Amino acid sequence: MNTSGNRYSMSPIHLFFVLYVSLVSVGLMNFQYKMLHGAENDGWISIVLASVIVAVVIKMMYVLLGRQSPIQSTLVHINQRYWGRYVGSIINWIFILYFVLGSFVAFLSYVHIVQLWILPTQNIAVISLAILVLVYYCVAGGIQSVTGLCLWGTLFILLLVFPQIFLVASYLHPRNLLPILDHDASSIWHSTRDMLHEFIGCGILLVVYPFIKTPERSVRWAYAAVITAAVVYLVFFTFTFMFFSHGQMKEHLWPTLSLISIIEMPLIQRMEYLVLSFWLLKMLAIIALGLWAACHCLKLEKSIRPSLGLKIATVLFVILIMVIRNSTQIDMMTEVYMRTGEVLIFIYLPLLFLVSLFRINRGQFAQSTKETPNRTGKGDEK
Repeated sequence: MNTSGNRYSMSPIHLFFVLYVSLVSVGLMNFQYKMLHGAENDGWISIVLASVIVAVVIKMMYVLLGRQSPIQSTLVHINQRYWGRYVGSIINWIFILYFVLGSFVAFLSYVHIVQLWILPTQNIAVISLAILVLVYYCVAGGIQSVTGLCLWGTLFILLLVFPQIFLVASYLHPRNLLPILDHDASSIWHSTRDMLHEFIGCGILLVVYPFIKTPERSVRWAYAAVITAAVVYLVFFTFTFMFFSHGQMKEHLWPTLSLISIIEMPLIQRMEYLVLSFWLLKMLAIIALGLWAACHCLKLEKSIRPSLGLKIATVLFVILIMVIRNSTQIDMMTEVYMRTGEVLIFIYLPLLFLVSLFRINRGQFAQSTKETPNRTGKGDEK
């Protein structure tokens, strides 16, 4: 149990919102387009398989974290424990850079979509800086501010955006999903691998775990987040493929927005504008969560105050905004992030899990039972 102050902790149910935000990102806008290079209309199989794999990885993370003493159940300490101080520090720096890169990719991808769909002729720099200020303000508030933003980002999408997809039900053609099971295993796996890239955000569990008041009660909420994310992807996949033919899908780089754009409601002519506006809250949560994780890991690794780490990351964001100018560069950064996440989350973490099972622990990291453990570390936790 996390016995640290309530100011730096969260309830088990909050893990649902944190993980859901991490699992459903900007990729929801165009993951269907990627299916055209693999399973196509059988992509629902890939979504199910990817969800099962992620659930298994989350189980591994819980077992790995549960085998640590309360004061050492953090990503930084686990890497140093099993690989030594120097190798562990290198791996920690890789994770820190990975979290920062993930935040920046989400930030840049959202800004790029806004520029394409809403403000094609406007200078996007002002909007970029405004979003960055909001992110800085949220991350500076600490774990509870970030968790609260994840909560509202999840509720806005599930309650206001997700139901809108059902308004196109009368335009769907179920025959577009036929024939079923018409693709070989390699095509299915190709699309499954693409879907796993959408789920690489699950690694945030290794950072937020010490802040959960009763971690053993959070397991069901973690699985609930995976199931909810899978349902959302499945609904958007089936509706999109039932609305567009395969030929039409090739012409729509952002199938989700293209589908939503046909919805007509009183007083609202461009529904995708409303969706992207609501989506900002969710993207703020994703960006803030990644930056907070990087700053927290930096604090544990080098004893650098999170406030200073946040300033450094903000300056880095501003520099990258000025350097990254076109969609090709954005795609390159996204590809680097996806491949790195694939290695860290779906190869390295299972390896770390196996090492934790078979390696004989040398020494005990736990403090005396008379001492009060503080798994979040001493000092400023923001």
